[in-house]
Amino acid sequence: MNKSKGRQLPPDPLLPLDESELGLDDLFVASARQDLASIEQALASGDYCAMQQTVHRLKGAAMIFRMTAMVDATLHIEAVLNTGLAVDHAQLAAACLALRRQVELL
Repeated sequence: MNKSKGRQLPPDPLLPLDESELGLDDLFVASARQDLASIEQALASGDYCAMQQTVHRLKGAAMIFRMTAMVDATLHIEAVLNTGLAVDHAQLAAACLALRRQVELL
């Protein structure tokens, strides 16, 4: 953490936070797990519109907490959904599995 003349400065907003600085609260963790369950349910039912909305919300929360690996996983899902072609279900399932791994790390 930055120090100046005995005062503690806030962390640089452009630098990634380490886990101790994240202070992941229970609400974020519970929300991420609930969103993952909704995403997996949407995958199983083929409801890609619902999936896209939930992935977008989770991406925003992950960005706030600077969870870059989780953001990358959500971006990958969005890329698969936004190809403009028929959705490749196998590719989408693999992208969702990568997201699951990130959520399980919380």
